[in-house]
Amino acid sequence: MSDSPEFDNITALPFAGVSDYHCHCDFSVDAVGSVEDYCRAALKRGLAEICFTTHYDTNYAVNYSDNYIRIDGKKKQIGPDSLAAYVAAVRAAHERFYPLGLSVKLGLEFGWHDVAEEAAALVRERYPFDYFLCGIHQLGNKCLWGHGDVQGAFDIYSPEQFFELYFHQVTKAARTGLFDSIAHLDYYKRKAVPYYGSGVATAHRPYLDELFTVLSETGTGIEINTAALRHGRDDYYPQMEMINAAKKAGVEVVRLGSDAHRPEEVGFDFEAATALVPSAITGCDD
Repeated sequence: MSDSPEFDNITALPFAGVSDYHCHCDFSVDAVGSVEDYCRAALKRGLAEICFTTHYDTNYAVNYSDNYIRIDGKKKQIGPDSLAAYVAAVRAAHERFYPLGLSVKLGLEFGWHDVAEEAAALVRERYPFDYFLCGIHQLGNKCLWGHGDVQGAFDIYSPEQFFELYFHQVTKAARTGLFDSIAHLDYYKRKAVPYYGSGVATAHRPYLDELFTVLSETGTGIEINTAALRHGRDDYYPQMEMINAAKKAGVEVVRLGSDAHRPEEVGFDFEAATALVPSAITGCDD
């Protein structure tokens, strides 16, 4: 890790006590770098806390990478038992790095789908997660966008169908009360515009009142996810209109997440994003 030029270029934030609550180490098959690599990057960035949120998708009807976890360099199908090594690694990292000034939290990004509630409840009961994050990456047994010759949800749904179904699923997940937060609320905007046009920017409006009522009632928050800038967007997930509406509706907006998939992405753009969540500068929760 220390030989990586990207790691050498990591600079400390201009303020202390910030937490990054959305990071993927190499237990997620689409990420690189060990738990220890991310912790070292977090220390160099000057973070007080890092929360790992490896992918956990249980919709086996979708044969995609999130249905697996990487353990010792090998892919294994996801399930409660296969998470044990990840949990142990994160807990060991906390013991190692806490004396150095970094609290290491155990989280999970659970991939929601239409019949996921039982699986979510099962894994949450199995392990003592500090943070349980809900991500919407699939609709109707399809990834949001296609991969190679495999069609995605954008290919089979009209704009009206897609956004109605998408926000229905987010609201359904929130109603369970299982999740601490909803990840990247308007993640679809990453690739939706070529399919659905400029109307993507306002497609959320008919659905927010019901969604934010449910989020507020269940105490489920939304994160501010800075990865959108790395994905070529000019704002975060979600966009400012949604962030402001959420705060006005009483929805908790208290966590920043870089959605790092490489160690050098830890705390990405937190210099600016922290202004939107002043409560993120609180030091560690211990």
